[in-house]
Parts: sequence; C-alpha cells; structure tokens
Amino acid sequence: MCPMPKKPKFKNNLTRLREGMDLSQQEFAKLLGVSASIIKKLERGNRTLTPDMSARIFAETGIMLIPAPEETPIEYSKEQHQAWKKDLEFDSKSAEAAARVIMKLVRLMLAASIRPGVQKSYVIFNALIQAIEVVKKDFNMEQHIEAELRDRQSTQTKLYSVRQLRQNDLLAKQVQFKDDPSLKDDQEIPLSKPVGWLPAKDFFNIGWEHREFLNEVASLEEDQLTEAQKAKLEQITKQGDAEVDRFLPR
Repeated sequence: MCPMPKKPKFKNNLTRLREGMDLSQQEFAKLLGVSASIIKKLERGNRTLTPDMSARIFAETGIMLIPAPEETPIEYSKEQHQAWKKDLEFDSKSAEAAARVIMKLVRLMLAASIRPGVQKSYVIFNALIQAIEVVKKDFNMEQHIEAELRDRQSTQTKLYSVRQLRQNDLLAKQVQFKDDPSLKDDQEIPLSKPVGWLPAKDFFNIGWEHREFLNEVASLEEDQLTEAQKAKLEQITKQGDAEVDRFLPR
C-alpha cells in the first residue's frame, strides 16, 4: 500500500515575509509587539489580518499586507529589510522633526477638544497619555527611554537605605541597585534614578515609602486626623507635586 502524499504546507505572504527575514514566529511577534500565538493564527489562516496588524507590519518592514482571497506571492529577504531600515532610520535632526509633526497633531487634537459643545479635553488628554504608554509597552521602549534620560543627565541622586531597596523591587530597578550580602539593612548609599517620564512609578514609590501610615489614616475621616497626621499627609502631597513638576515644569 502506497503511503498517502503529505499535504503541502500552507504558506501565505505573512509567512513568506517572516521567513524571508529569517525570523522565528516568536522573534517576529516580539518585533511587532504582539504574542506568538497571534502570528501562528495569522499564518495558518485562522485569524484575519486587522488594519492595526497591517500597520504594525508596514512600520517594521515597509510591506503593506492586505487581506485578499488570493495573494500574489511576494519575495522579501533579510538584506532587503536591513537596506529598507537603513534608508528610513532617523538621525537626531530627523527625530526632532518627527517629534514636531506629532506635537502639531497633539496640539490640534487638544485644541479641538476644548471647542464649545465638545467638552472632552481631559478625556482626550488621558487617552493620548495611555496611547503613549501602549506604544512604550508594545515596543519594549521603557529601558531605552530610561537610558536616554540618563544620557541627558535627567536624573535625581539621593541616599537610599539598603532595606528600602531590598523591599521595593521597582525602586531598586530604577536606581540600578545591585544587592550584596555584605550590605547592612540600615546602610545608606547614594544612587540616581531617571526623572522626566510619566511619574506613575514615582507615585508608587512615595506610596510604598509611606504605606503603613497611609493604611493607618485610610479609614479615618478628615476631622479625626491629628495635627501630626495632617502635617505628614501634606508632606506626602508635596512629594507628589514635586514629581509632577519634574514632568510638567510650571
């Protein structure tokens, strides 16, 4: 009995594009800022290519893939991809020009949001901030942003106790603390952290530093607070205001 011939492997243009770049599905997914399972489903034809995914692919390759019943096979190589990236790569001058384009669009959006009858200024502002956070996360930009801030010397240096750093992983990462068994908990060491990005992390660190006190007063009404507690709350509020001022100088 003759063995059944193997069914030819299904291959669409997304697969051709990825294989031409010599990337695994995992590597290609990381490049696009999506999960590997999404790439697998798209390549198998179990998921439709969305406009967002097409835009991500175009931004990383220069190739616009459009869903169609029948595709004309494309050819794409690693060398083509590298040449395309080299042609489009920004230098510092073009990056500043691109930033001005984006800022012009943001200003127009916010100006439109305060027109009579619209009343969506805060909603639009918050949505734009969240959109930036999504881009930062999708393209794994956080460490590169912090490196840029350090290069610009946009940092704050202060004394941190070893105990504080051991208890707060986020703060330890921000100041690039490397633990050592020889360090004592009550020892203080000078370290710097980047400042000038969204202050969410710094708000978290303020809350962490005063977490016991904040838990203590959370269940109290304002008229139940002692003068000492009010003074400490005012101090914590000033810390938060200082973080906002670093991000949005008045």
